[in-house]
Amino acid sequence: MKILRIFIINWGFLLMSKVMNKAEKLADAIVESDEFVAMVNAEEKIDSDQDASELVEEIEALQKKIDKSKDDEKLKKKMASLQKTMWQNEKIKSFMQKQQKFNKLMSKVHKRINQKLSPKASENNPK
Repeated sequence: MKILRIFIINWGFLLMSKVMNKAEKLADAIVESDEFVAMVNAEEKIDSDQDASELVEEIEALQKKIDKSKDDEKLKKKMASLQKTMWQNEKIKSFMQKQQKFNKLMSKVHKRINQKLSPKASENNPK
C-alpha cells in the first residue's frame, strides 16, 4: 500500500511538471509574440518621455481619488479632460492601441484553453 501511495504521488508530480512545462512554453511564446514586444516597446517610449509619463502618473493618481470618492463630479470632469489629453499624446495612444492588441491575443489564448478544457462547449462555439 505504501508503494502504491508513493507511485501515485510521483505520478501526480510528473503530470504537474508536464503541465508546468507546457505553461512555461506558452509564457515564452507570449513573451516572444509581436503583440507583447510591441506593447513593451511602446511602454518604454512612454517611460522615456517625461510629459507622457507624468500624464500617466497624474491619471493613475486621479483614478485612485475617484475610486475613494465615487460621486465627485469635479474629479470625474478632470479625468475626462485628462483622458482627452492622453489620447492626443501619440506615445500613450500608441501604447494603448498595442495594449488592446495584446489583450485580444490573451483573450484568444484564454478562449482556446477553455475550449480544450470543455470540448462540448467548444462544439457549440466553433473558433
